[in-house]
Amino acid sequence: MVFVIISQFNKIGKVLGEIILKYSIQNHYQNLAHKYNNFWGYSPEFIDSLTKKIIEYLKLTDTDKLVDLGCGTGLYTQAIVSKISFKHPVICVDPSDQMIEQIPKNSQYKTLVNDAVNFADEPGQYNKILIKEMIHHIDDKEKLLKGLFERLTPEGILLLILLPPTIEYPLFVDALRTYEAVQPNYNNLVDLFTKIGFQTIVNFVDYPVSIPKGKYFEMVQNRYMSLLSRFDDEQLKKGLIEMQEKYHDQSNLEFCDRFVFLSAIKPK
Repeated sequence: MVFVIISQFNKIGKVLGEIILKYSIQNHYQNLAHKYNNFWGYSPEFIDSLTKKIIEYLKLTDTDKLVDLGCGTGLYTQAIVSKISFKHPVICVDPSDQMIEQIPKNSQYKTLVNDAVNFADEPGQYNKILIKEMIHHIDDKEKLLKGLFERLTPEGILLLILLPPTIEYPLFVDALRTYEAVQPNYNNLVDLFTKIGFQTIVNFVDYPVSIPKGKYFEMVQNRYMSLLSRFDDEQLKKGLIEMQEKYHDQSNLEFCDRFVFLSAIKPK
C-alpha cells in the first residue's frame, strides 16, 4: 500500500513538473518576444544562409501554400517572403501572441495564435510546412505529425529543422548536459515519420558562427534559448561565471552551428 501511494505521488509530481515547465516555456517566449529578433537576428548573413537552405529543401515556389508552424516572430518567414512573392499568404502559427505580433500585418501573412497540435487537427490543406526548432516543445509528437500528414497534399513536403543530439555552443556544462538529456534524437523522428507514412530524407546544414563574446553572454543572460528557462537566476549567474572563466581570453566566440534538416514527403 505504501509503495502504491509513493508511486502515485511520484506520478503527480511528474505531471506537476511538466505543467510548470510548460508554463515556464510559454512565459519564456512571451517575455522574450520584443528581444527575440535582436538576439537571433544578430547576423543577417546567418539568416540569409539558412533561409536559402530552407527554400532549397522545401522546394518553394510562388504557388505554394506554406505554413510556418511555431513561427515565433516570423524571422525566417519574412526572410523567405523577401525572396519569393507567394500568390497565397504564408500561414504563421504560434501559441505566443506576443511573438506573433512582431509579424507585419499585411496580405503576405495570415497569423494564427494557436497550439501546433490543435492547428494540425483543424481543417485545411497545404503543400509545404516548415517546423524550425520547435519539435522539442511537443509532448505528443505522433499526434502532431499524423495531423500534419492529413493536412498535406500528395507530394507535399514537411521540413522539420532541429539541432543534433549534441551541440558545440559555448554554454556552461550544466546547460549542455541538460540539452543532451532533453533534445529529441532525429533518428527517432525519422522512425516516427516512416511509421506515419512519410518518405524522409536527412541532411545536415553547418554554419560557422563568429560572435562577439559580450553579445553572446548577453543572449545567454536573457535566456535566448528555451533550454535556459530551465535554470533559475542563481543557476544562470553561476553558469555565466563559469563561461567567463573558460573564455576569459577570447573577444569572439567561434563554433559550428549544425542543423538537422528532415524533409518528410507525403507520397502520391
